[in-house]
Amino acid sequence: MENANKTNKPTEPQKKKNGKRNLVILILMILLLLCLFVVQCQLNKIKQQAIEDQKLSELALRQKQILDSLRLLEQAKADSLKALEDARIADSLRMADSLRIADSLANLKPGVNEDSLRHVRDSIRAFRKARRDSLGRIADSLAQLDKARQDSLNKARFADSLRNSDKVPPTAEITPPAGRYYDPIKLKVKCDEIKCKTFVSIGDTLNPQDASKPIDYNKTGSVFFYAADSVGNRTAWEEAKYDMASDNICGKNAYPVPVGGRTVCVDAYEYPNQPDATPKDMVSQEEAANICKKEGKHLCTIEEWQAACRGKDGFKYSYGNSYKQSKCNTNTKAAKRSGRKTQCRSWWGMYDMNGNLWEWTSTTSKQHPDKFLVAGGAWNTNNESRCSESKFSFYPQNQYPSVGFRCCK
Repeated sequence: MENANKTNKPTEPQKKKNGKRNLVILILMILLLLCLFVVQCQLNKIKQQAIEDQKLSELALRQKQILDSLRLLEQAKADSLKALEDARIADSLRMADSLRIADSLANLKPGVNEDSLRHVRDSIRAFRKARRDSLGRIADSLAQLDKARQDSLNKARFADSLRNSDKVPPTAEITPPAGRYYDPIKLKVKCDEIKCKTFVSIGDTLNPQDASKPIDYNKTGSVFFYAADSVGNRTAWEEAKYDMASDNICGKNAYPVPVGGRTVCVDAYEYPNQPDATPKDMVSQEEAANICKKEGKHLCTIEEWQAACRGKDGFKYSYGNSYKQSKCNTNTKAAKRSGRKTQCRSWWGMYDMNGNLWEWTSTTSKQHPDKFLVAGGAWNTNNESRCSESKFSFYPQNQYPSVGFRCCK
């Protein structure tokens, strides 16, 4: 039995051999990953080069169209000049014929001579008037051709000036913003310029498609998007991540948020928790707590409130780590209706957590135990509207025009 155990037990050389084999396999896997990374980088470079080539091709096509227009104008002018010269030659020939006829008539009898000469003079006057009219029309045509050519040149110079002066790409934003959703959504990319084209690509940047019209979407993953303006400036690819879920346990207008190992249902909107409703202000902390209690909920704690605002990635603002004035209502003169700022949405689905109204919480200030914290900033607090912002504390019995609340459960 002992001999059998010794036979099955790997010897020291075999252990070393197995260790070397595992090391070789590990090295090969690392090299394979490096190769895949290099290939991906090369693919991205090729794609960017293709985009640049496309822009250059479009610019070359526009220049060719302008040059073709100018050549057509030059040809039309040359044709008009030739027609003018032909008209002059024809008039000269007709005049010569008339003079020859006049000379011939001078040798005729006196009675016949006067009538014939009068007829010739009338014909000459008619010829001269027709020639003047023809020359006038040709001159007008030439003037119009010159004006059209000058307009084309001015437009070309203006287009070149715009291309040379405008180097700033537009701003693109995707709606609805990244986050968790419980129903299918319609994706659309907006641009801050009038003449602007927008594109999205599902899953990667290899298959861009027009995003000016809504695109049905119901898939967990990444969506990439960009915008290009009328003079060729374009944004870099931006990524929006979506989590399409179907397990909303919180009911209407409330969504689950993980807080310290438990799940809390947080209202999607400031009270009365309805989209496009006017959020309630001029409410004391005591009144806010009682309203939430009557609805079977409680006034959110500061921890619950901040977890809902920061999202799964712990952002400084509900939409990201850098302040963007256009995202939320943080630089105006009054509160807006709930959900009007569609980009002001946290990952979990809560709107207006930055700006609009300060929001009461059920957490007291550590420095002032008789006062309660408010969170998130108001319509005029600018970049001081962070998810962590709770530097002010208020007396619970007081009402303020810039303070509202939302409930948790």
